[in-house]
Amino acid sequence: MKVCRAGGATSIALVGVVALSASAAATPPEGDVERTDLAKGDTTSAVSITSADGQPTTLLVQQLVMHPGSSSGWHTHPGPEHSVITTGTVELQTAGDCAVVPYGAGQSVFIPAGVAHRVANGTPHDAGVVATYTVPAGAPVRADSPDVCGK
Repeated sequence: MKVCRAGGATSIALVGVVALSASAAATPPEGDVERTDLAKGDTTSAVSITSADGQPTTLLVQQLVMHPGSSSGWHTHPGPEHSVITTGTVELQTAGDCAVVPYGAGQSVFIPAGVAHRVANGTPHDAGVVATYTVPAGAPVRADSPDVCGK
């Protein structure tokens, strides 16, 4: 886990950088601000988030620990899911081609709204995942789905 602190000398350095930039309109941090990166991962998948007609949405971030042999079961989400594998390896299966695809620490996964999928840990070690969901406000984050791949 990476923790970033902005304060003291860092704030002074940031003030100097901002002062040198004529086009900078932002203000520098003040006081003691801590930021904690929960996860960071790379993907080559196309990613988009759309809110229909400006309706309110809920953003939910969850940290998951998947113990050996665990599975999410087949399910869907009413909005997109962006996940980063933080430790170990998980296997993702989606309703398109049913292939079991492994993802390891540092990789990210994007699952569009409504796509049935299953995540499992078939290794003898825990796997960590940070999942971010964007769903319509008031909607359940998850709905169970039938096994669309016969596994």
